[in-house]
Formats: sequence, C-alpha cells, structure tokens
Amino acid sequence: MNVIKIRRSGTFYSTYDDDCYILYYLFNYQIKNNKVGFPKSALNKVINKLEENKISYEVIGEDNNNNFKNLNKYLKFVRLGKEKYEKDTNYKDLVEKVKKVSPEKLDRILETISSIVNE
Repeated sequence: MNVIKIRRSGTFYSTYDDDCYILYYLFNYQIKNNKVGFPKSALNKVINKLEENKISYEVIGEDNNNNFKNLNKYLKFVRLGKEKYEKDTNYKDLVEKVKKVSPEKLDRILETISSIVNE
C-alpha cells in the first residue's frame, strides 16, 4: 500500500524516499539526503493538505492515520513531485552555468531566449 509515512523526531517530523517528493511538490519543502523535514507546528497543515488531495498517510507513533484506499493519489503525487524536483534542479544548474559564461555568450543566450519567448 502506498502511504506517506511521517516520522516524529523531537520537535520535527520527517519523510523519506518517494514520500519526500510529495511534500516537495505540495509545500516546496527542501529535500536533503532524500529526506524532508518540517516542524511539529506544521503537522496539521501537512495532514490537511494530504487529506485534501486524497493521499494516504500514517504518522508513525501517533493516531493520525488516513487511508483513502481506492481514492489514494499517492503515486500521482510522487510522479508530480519528482517531475517538479527535476525541473527545479535543472533550472538551478542552468542558472549557475549562465552566471559563469562570458558577456558575449550571455548576449547570445539572451537573444535566443528572447526569440523563443516571443514566438
């Protein structure tokens, strides 16, 4: 069964592996070492958003669990999250590369972007 597992660690909660891409997609939480963390104060916001999107979840060690069975959209949001993460990562990499190009190349890049945007 595809269920986001939310684990408490002190005053924070964490998700791992594919689960972190869902929270990245829904909240733009930063992924570090295949993990997303958020403060205890955000738990209700996270749960409300998961329920709103019919994503099954389990809060490990607590009674906050919800299983949407056939309505579960876990896999859809994993896919969307991975796509968003890849696009955002590619964008950041591209920006860093553009910062390092010569002024002449930058002019060519800007001309190319302008022509594509103005098509």
